[in-house]
Amino acid sequence: MNKNKNFFFVLREPIGPYKFLIGAAKKHSERLINEKLVLHVNKNQKRDFVAILYLIKIIFETNFFSKKKIMTVKYQEYNLSRYTIPEIYKNYNSYLYWVSFFYESMKCFYKSLTIIRNILKIKKDNIKGAFIDHGMYRNGLVISVLAKKKIPIYTLGYPRGLAYCINYNKKMINYEDIIQIKKNNNKRINNKQIKEAKSSLKKILHKTERIPWMRAIKFVKENKKYDQITHLIYAHSFTDGQLLCGYDGFVNVYDWLEFTIDELIKDKNNKILIKGHPTFFYGTFPTPQRTYDRKLFFRILSKYENNKNIIFINEPTKNLDLLKRLNKKTILISHHGTAILEALFLNFKCISSQAIFWSTKFKATNNWNNKINYKNLLIKDWKQLKSFKRDDFYSICHQIFCNPLGHYGKYYWHQFLSKELDIPMHKIYHNSAHIFYKKKIGRNKIEKIIQTMSKKIELVKI
Repeated sequence: MNKNKNFFFVLREPIGPYKFLIGAAKKHSERLINEKLVLHVNKNQKRDFVAILYLIKIIFETNFFSKKKIMTVKYQEYNLSRYTIPEIYKNYNSYLYWVSFFYESMKCFYKSLTIIRNILKIKKDNIKGAFIDHGMYRNGLVISVLAKKKIPIYTLGYPRGLAYCINYNKKMINYEDIIQIKKNNNKRINNKQIKEAKSSLKKILHKTERIPWMRAIKFVKENKKYDQITHLIYAHSFTDGQLLCGYDGFVNVYDWLEFTIDELIKDKNNKILIKGHPTFFYGTFPTPQRTYDRKLFFRILSKYENNKNIIFINEPTKNLDLLKRLNKKTILISHHGTAILEALFLNFKCISSQAIFWSTKFKATNNWNNKINYKNLLIKDWKQLKSFKRDDFYSICHQIFCNPLGHYGKYYWHQFLSKELDIPMHKIYHNSAHIFYKKKIGRNKIEKIIQTMSKKIELVKI
């Protein structure tokens, strides 16, 4: 970097949809400091021999047979495991074979080491803003390093849209500190906002296609009654952002799902229903990750299919259709899914991880942050579990579903580009890179879109 210039820092070229996202973030950053910035695309292709030596140290000091210990790998003060383990479990074979897991571990830990060592070396005084995407993986390490220098960090991730934060306290922050919904103890939700939250929840319940990744799914309607079910478990993607909102004792949701089932079947009175995520069952978006998710789900199914106390839903079913057929005293369990907000709205009691899309300060679900705590929750009956706190619940829902800059809002970048460029929303969601590479868009149109998007970026207070 030229020490006489000020830069906007990115990890990828501004092409495809990123020409809009990076362009909007850069323009917003320029307004913050009232100065033009030079775009700096950080590239590090050099082999790092110190990283190789450190990797060897990790191998000898870490017991890779212990999933608890592999979560403790650090470089200086930065937790490598938190952002590396999810990369390892994107690979299907990491679940099946020890050799594959070890190979992926070495490859991913090396990549994490090289990126953090590279970022730590960079002179940061000239960096006046940074756009970092996919912060749930190793890019999250970049967020942690740059944020400590009070550099404005721009990112995106459910349930937020394009957002930024400035870490004025120079404390260590993680990706979830940016994307999670915050509780403002000084500002109570009002009746108008509660009404808006209720309205949005009803729309989500009855029109699941409002959720972008559900639009291409052909849901199946069935009329089975589940009056005897004591527990409903929502299965999640096994290969996408395993530690999206932090670590809670489980390195991946496959282990979490197995653990949950094994604990619940210890009580012979429990009747368990396991709902596969709808995206496991449709073929219009056959990415490797979707294929792996489906295989892993059916691997779980085959393990427990002979247990008479367990029923699997292995076809795409709308959440509302299912909830209508459950006894109101059914306990609902999700690791981190927002489907439980729909269940809470219908007065079910729910169990979830603390590593979820909203702050632990909210009293919405019965939550855990380690395996012992979770095990104690699973043995509780319906009466022993807490119901949600009304204001907390509606505050979460209002911030997720009614935020015009958030994932469901009209200024969410998918939504906004869909309208401006006349492209169906689900096509942008499923294949944005391919679409934007093919579509010819004039420079004036691009600049106009970037200008508008730059004024619709959410400030997240840390």
